[in-house]
Order: sequence, then C-alpha cells, then structure tokens
Amino acid sequence: MSLNGLFSTARQSLLASQAATQATSTNVANVETPGFSRRTVGLRTTAPGRGGVMIHGTPTSGGGVAVESFVRARSAILDSAVRNGRSASDGAGEGAVLLAGLEAQLAPDGGDAFLGAIGRFFDAWSDVADAPTEAGTRDALLSAAGGLADTLRTADQRLQSYSTAVQADLGATVDRANALFAEIADLNQAVQRGQSQGVPDPDALDRRDLLIDELSGLAPISIQPQSTGSVTISIDGMVVVQDSEARPVRLDRTPDGGTGLFAQGSPRALRLGANDGGALGAQLDVLGSAIPDARRALDTLAADVVTRVNVAHNAGTGLDGVSGRDFFDATGVTASSMRLSADISSSDAIAAGSGGPGDGSTATSVAALADDVGGFAVRTLADIGGQVRRASASAQGSAAVTAQAEALRDGVSRVSLDEEMTNLIRYQQAYAASARVLQTAESLFDTILSI
Repeated sequence: MSLNGLFSTARQSLLASQAATQATSTNVANVETPGFSRRTVGLRTTAPGRGGVMIHGTPTSGGGVAVESFVRARSAILDSAVRNGRSASDGAGEGAVLLAGLEAQLAPDGGDAFLGAIGRFFDAWSDVADAPTEAGTRDALLSAAGGLADTLRTADQRLQSYSTAVQADLGATVDRANALFAEIADLNQAVQRGQSQGVPDPDALDRRDLLIDELSGLAPISIQPQSTGSVTISIDGMVVVQDSEARPVRLDRTPDGGTGLFAQGSPRALRLGANDGGALGAQLDVLGSAIPDARRALDTLAADVVTRVNVAHNAGTGLDGVSGRDFFDATGVTASSMRLSADISSSDAIAAGSGGPGDGSTATSVAALADDVGGFAVRTLADIGGQVRRASASAQGSAAVTAQAEALRDGVSRVSLDEEMTNLIRYQQAYAASARVLQTAESLFDTILSI
C-alpha cells in the first residue's frame, strides 16, 4: 500500500466512524418518536487504490471502508404479525365499546326500568282480577299500560339516536381511512423517488409504516411490496393504494337496504368481519346488525303484548256492558307506535271478565302472560349482555397477542439508549484510532520528504 493509500484508508475510516456516530445520534434524538426505526450504518470494504509510492508484488490488506447505506432495523414478518393483530384487537375492542353503548341505550339502569314497566303492567292486571270493580285498580292499570308503551317508545328512540351516532362515527372512520390512503400514496412517491436516485428516504419509510399500522386497525389490509419501493394495499381483494394513486372507499346502501363499504369501481360491499375486521368492521356490524336486531326485539315484544292482550280483552266485558274492544290500538304493533286503543276512553271500558261485574277471569288471563313476556324481555337483555362479554373477551385475547407481536417488533426496531451509549463509545474509539493512523501516515510522509 502506498502512503497515498494509507491516507485514503484513514480518511475513509474517519468518515465511516463519523457516519456511524451520526446514525447513533439520530437514534438517540428519536428515542420517543412514534414509528421511528433504529438505524445503523451499512459498511463495505473497498478495493485498494493504485498509484503513489508502493512496493510492487507485495500483498495488500485492502483499500479501507466505505459507507454503503443507512439501514433501518425492520422485520417484515413482525410488521405483518402486528398489523394482523391490530385488525383483530382494534375490531374486537371497538365492537365491545359499541355493544356496551348499545346495552346502555336499551337498558341504561341495567334493565330495571324496562323490566319494571313490564312487571307493573301485568301486576296491575292481577290487581284488577282481585278487585274487578274498584276504580283505583283500573286507573292504576291504565297508568301502567301507558308507562309500558312510553318505556318501549323511549328505548326505541334512544336506539335510533344511537344508530345516528354510530353512523357519524363510521363516516369519520371512513374519512380517516381515505386520508391514510392519500398520504400513503404520497409517501410511496417519495420512497420511489429516493430509491431511483440512489438516496433512500428512511423518514418517509418510517412515516409510511406508521400510517400502515394505523390503517391496519381500521380494516384488515393486504400489503404487497413493489420493486420500485412502493407498496400496494388492498382490502378484501380490492386495491385502495397503488404506487402514487389512492382509491377512496365510500359508504353506500346495500341491496338489502343496509349500509355497506364500497371500494372504487366495485358494485359489491367489502366483506369485513365483526371482530377481526378492524374498527370499520365493528362499526358496520353494530350499525347493520346489532342495533336493528335490538329494535326488532323491541318491536316483537310490543307486537306480542298488543296482540295477546287484545285477544284476551276482546273476550271480556267492561263495566259499561260493552265487549269485543281492543285494549291496545291494533295498528300500533311496534315499539314506537304502541298505545292504548281509542275505545278505552275510561277505566270502565276495561274488560276484567265476562261473567258480570265481579268476574275477573279476563284480567287473570292477561296477568298470566307475565312470565312469557317477561321472559322474552330478560332474554333480549341477556343476549345483548352476552354479546358485550364475548366481544370484550375477544378484545382482551387479541390485544394480548398483538402486544406480544409489538414487543417482539420493538426488540428489533426500537432504540435502546443503553445500546446506543455503548455504540457511541465504540465509534469514538474507532474515530480516535483512525485519527492516529492519519497521524502516523503524516509522520511517515514527513520522514520521506526529509530524506
């Protein structure tokens, strides 16, 4: 090796140590930056140079070192595991929260008022059966009937309002997903530009990975890396990001009258699971299934009470001697439309029995419906409560799996201050040693000049 080669080798070593120190400094500065991936310096040996004063035919130790690239510490396998986990954990978690909200709307006091209104209604019929001609018990029955109708109507109104709120949340989530598509597409362009120029952009890569992580919590995504450095992202087989193009999704009506999420140019709604379909899947399921099911249960309850009470009541006779009257309006067979019949203009119109003023057989028949109606109401509340518990259990399990995957990924990508401090000392010593080589080369050069 010539003296010029020795100078060159020492200089390159100084630059390599400087680059490694710069990478470590960047790591330390970004230890708390979300999405930042630890960076190291990729080094390679260089071929020995020619020229200068050298002894020909002797072996050479090489040409020194060169900085090849700054390397991001990242694992594609762990990234995939984290993102798959987030689709499940965020979906189940969102579902648990929304179902708990649904339960609170249907039974804000744990079901006491809901079940209490049903109990008071049938207890009032039992009181009328015991005292068929007593005005006080008849007035109490009318009050209890109105209270039951009001309770069902109010519950249905709360569910309608809750549906509107979930619809608004769903719209905001879709807007966020579309915004992520657009920004990821822009970052694709930045990454492609850097790669084509031979100057990779680690900041753009970190930002893109962070946004993809967030997107995976909104919907289950499939990612295909491209040779240009960009990524293609699809949901349920439909491409939403390709190179620098973002393809927004939209909410629209499905053929069955529900709400669906549609990809650009697709006539079918995207299929997203309730528990593993991310936040979008959970919101769509609650909006399209859980809330309508709860409202249908209320309507079924109202229709059952109206129909069965009217059948029994038609067979009885009021204190005014008129029979064949409906107790409830026969057209009001939903929770929102349930009301007393116009024929029940006073408590005397209530048909307690059919065998005279002291007969309470009709009232007894109506009171006997309490177990069936009350049991249906209890099952309705229990069913929603069961959905909440199952969603919560699924969320906890998925969150544990995701946390484990994130911990493994953090072990690869996150900055360790202890490790970086060790690296700083190592690079400092390497820099000092390179400087010493340069000093020695200078001394040798001075010696040659003095000969």
